[in-house]
Amino acid sequence: MKIAPTPRVVYGKNPLAEVVCQIRFQHLDLPATALDQLQQSLGGRGYSQRHDESSFNVVIEPVQDGAPPVPRIVDGGSIHHFSQPGGGSKVSISREFIAFTSTDYRSWDEYLPGLLQAVTDFNHEVGTLAVTRIGLRYRDVIERSVLGLEETPWHELIKPFLLGPLANNALCEDGELDEDAFESQVSQCLMRLDGCSLLLQTSLLTSVADASKAFLIDADFFHEMDSNEECGNAASSSKELVALLETLHSNAGALFRRAITEKLHGALSPQ
Repeated sequence: MKIAPTPRVVYGKNPLAEVVCQIRFQHLDLPATALDQLQQSLGGRGYSQRHDESSFNVVIEPVQDGAPPVPRIVDGGSIHHFSQPGGGSKVSISREFIAFTSTDYRSWDEYLPGLLQAVTDFNHEVGTLAVTRIGLRYRDVIERSVLGLEETPWHELIKPFLLGPLANNALCEDGELDEDAFESQVSQCLMRLDGCSLLLQTSLLTSVADASKAFLIDADFFHEMDSNEECGNAASSSKELVALLETLHSNAGALFRRAITEKLHGALSPQ
């Protein structure tokens, strides 16, 4: 399956809250010396703030005599975050993944070089990565109040395939839907696309400050590697890595444009 392509658009009122690329690989050793060298390299590129986070995993262990399984919490290792002082971009590293996060995303041409450089710096310290999964996740938050559309119903902004019962005429006659009756709305879909897969999730968000509503479109495009694929080292195999990332990115742009109406498209100030 392929999402029909649409022209790329840059929005003046960009609804993107976050873009994350995560590259997962087989477990590796991450000595303190490598982290220190990586901190110096990333610090020289503006990622001068470091924060270490402990992670934990829940393991379900079988027991004898037909008793129910017993969950056990085990150490998942540390995640090391290197961020810019303004918080716009962040590199996160663990023994099983590297992630590049942007919360002030402006364009793919600006985002991609920063991602590739972070992977190259990481490769330089730990060697070639045995990549198992590459994911590119876009989280768009549509806030009607920011766009001057407070009185506009969601079905005039978001396409029906994402709205579920919020869609026009889904549960009520035209014009009779009471959006305030919806305390929550969540949807999830996992599908296979040409060259990748997509986990698509949506949610109706409610502000704790003023109870205003926002609509989240969370699209995680990913590709799981097989034994014949090689794109572990961005320095020596960048063509393969970039080709995969371009596939994920092209699908993301096509999805968002098909998820919104012409009215919302215009309100986002396309440039």
